[in-house]
Amino acid sequence: MAAVTKIVFLGASSASFGLSVFRDLCSTHDLAGSTLVLVARNAERLARAERVARLLNEKSGAGLKFESTTDWRRALDGAQFVVHSTVIDRNRLWRHDFEVPRKFGIRHTLGENGGPGALFFTLRTLPVVFDFVREMEQRCPQALFINFSNPESRIILALGQYSKLRSVGLCHGIFIARSHIALILGMPDEQVEIWGAGLNHFQCLMQIRDRQTGADLYPLLREKEKHHDPEVEPLTRGLFRSFGYWLGCGDGHVGEYLPFGWEAGEGGYNFGWDEGERAKRERKRFRIGG
Repeated sequence: MAAVTKIVFLGASSASFGLSVFRDLCSTHDLAGSTLVLVARNAERLARAERVARLLNEKSGAGLKFESTTDWRRALDGAQFVVHSTVIDRNRLWRHDFEVPRKFGIRHTLGENGGPGALFFTLRTLPVVFDFVREMEQRCPQALFINFSNPESRIILALGQYSKLRSVGLCHGIFIARSHIALILGMPDEQVEIWGAGLNHFQCLMQIRDRQTGADLYPLLREKEKHHDPEVEPLTRGLFRSFGYWLGCGDGHVGEYLPFGWEAGEGGYNFGWDEGERAKRERKRFRIGG
């Protein structure tokens, strides 16, 4: 990749995806010489995120260059890639996305990527996304918009219909599917190689192989799954037995795309756990970034 590549990261101070995106970018030397422009609204959090990114870059030898700004419009000038990871008051409003439909008899699992909850989420997210997109159409029309925000599939669908920008949706969720499979197989996660296609978070794993030998692990998975704890991902496993392919990533997410998905459980997202994990990540980033 050319050394002049400019990558703009909208939402660089994200407690969830900020660190993971930094980790991913610093896990390769292919981007050496590229400039990563970090963008966020809160200057203090942005400065902390930049210090963490620079430390990861230094330790990994990734060879990236950094800039940071709260002026997202100017940041887009001449960008080749724009990574998007922003959300509006995520957990507070997501609770409404889940709880309001339930009051009217809608049975669902999460209310994030499928069903009426995802519609609410989409309607409040798209205006923000298209603020970025319309500016990109003027400042960097050849750039690739890489979306890391939910509801992933609906955002990408809207971009495909109402913008000529190139766009793609990415998610780390497929690795959750790999972890479930590795658990059943009794193998380390990193030994299991998967190839999937589909929607976020409804990927069909087309191949499951042993990374060391290249062997097809689907036959072994079919055998071991029969004797695994029946309480683990029962919806996903029922679909696996019916259709022969593993769908990811987890019953809660898979259930969002099926009218009977609520059978996997109607407890909703564990917001308390999520808030706790975000607080931990913020404390860690504070310790690292000062």
